[in-house]
Amino acid sequence: MKVVLIKIDFDGTIVQDKFPLIGEPLPMAIETIKKLMVHGYKLILWTCREGEKLKDAIDFLKSKEKLTNKLTYGKQ
Repeated sequence: MKVVLIKIDFDGTIVQDKFPLIGEPLPMAIETIKKLMVHGYKLILWTCREGEKLKDAIDFLKSKEKLTNKLTYGKQ
C-alpha cells in the first residue's frame, strides 16, 4: 500500500498568520486535515516555529478533536 505524505505549514495555512501568536483557524483547514487523515494520507506539520512557539502550535492542534494521534510533527 502506497502512503502519501503531505507536509503542511502552520502559520498562514492552518491558522491566520499572526506569528508569534496563534491566529484564528482558516476556514475549512481543520476539517480538510481531518478528511485527508480519514482517507489515509500521512500529514506532517512542517513549520519554522521552534521551542515554545512550536509547542504552542502543537498544543493548538492537539486541542482539535481527532488530530492528536495522527499528525506527525516535523521538529520536536
